[in-house]
Amino acid sequence: MTSLVLAEHEKGALKGATLATIAAAKALGADIHVLVAGADCAAVAQAAAKVAGVAKVLVADNAAYDHQLAENTALLLAELAKNYSHVLAPATTTGKNVLPRAAALRHRAEPGCDKNAHRARHGF
Repeated sequence: MTSLVLAEHEKGALKGATLATIAAAKALGADIHVLVAGADCAAVAQAAAKVAGVAKVLVADNAAYDHQLAENTALLLAELAKNYSHVLAPATTTGKNVLPRAAALRHRAEPGCDKNAHRARHGF
């Protein structure tokens, strides 16, 4: 059982929402892989690899992912999702834009729960 977390980043740094999502993934008790998609994102990938609990970092370094546009990122996430028991994204504008698109591409009726709603019920 392995979880995939979509990393959000800006100006070469992981966003705090990604760290919160990794913390939520830890509660699932599965191995955690982090997807870093962007252009010139090697520094972000290195930072993600240093986060406690992260077993593996997947890097999609391509201009197509430069601004983490939902259309491009969702295609990538949907393709990778088939190898994971859980797929998580931060409860941000980007995460709420990408995750439902990826779920639809994977033929799922629902994209899953909102991390913040889960946190309210379970205290993390």
